[in-house]
Amino acid sequence: MSKKSKGRPQKFSDSELKKILLQYASSYGGRITCLGLEKETGIKRHVWSRRMSSDIKKINEPLLSSIEHSNKLPLPNIELIVEQYFNDKKELVYSLTHINEVIQSLYDQNLTLQQKNDNLAHELERQKLEIKKLKLTIREYEEIIAGSAYGVVRQEKKIKKNLVSIDSQNQNAATSLDFKKMFPNIFE
Repeated sequence: MSKKSKGRPQKFSDSELKKILLQYASSYGGRITCLGLEKETGIKRHVWSRRMSSDIKKINEPLLSSIEHSNKLPLPNIELIVEQYFNDKKELVYSLTHINEVIQSLYDQNLTLQQKNDNLAHELERQKLEIKKLKLTIREYEEIIAGSAYGVVRQEKKIKKNLVSIDSQNQNAATSLDFKKMFPNIFE
């Protein structure tokens, strides 16, 4: 008996599919799906899922840095880059230099943002102190105004008359809760 392989003959070898996959991965830059590969290459998605699923999974899993005190930082898949440009050292150096530049740029941005964060923290503390001082000033004024009703406090603070007084002219306004009439300038 002859040993014939069953099914349709393969149009693409595994090495050809892998090469196409690597080219697609380098130009696409996002998460690779079998549907996306089918749309881009014209090769059916079942071919990709059956024959290249482990390679696609490997490409979609970037290497992660393990820095303490931070979330995991997704980095490019170095293994994929080396595999793709193994025979082209110039492209390999270019790709790794690009990665280095991106990391340096992110580091510089981090330093700038950290400095801005520190400046904002100092500004926040300064404004909190300013608010505290203003609250004390308001409390002092409230005490003077409320205390002006007492003769002893008026003599002590050298106030000539009661700052808040209710007489026959303003009695209705003092007992009314119609703030729009009492403070027309505020509610314009």
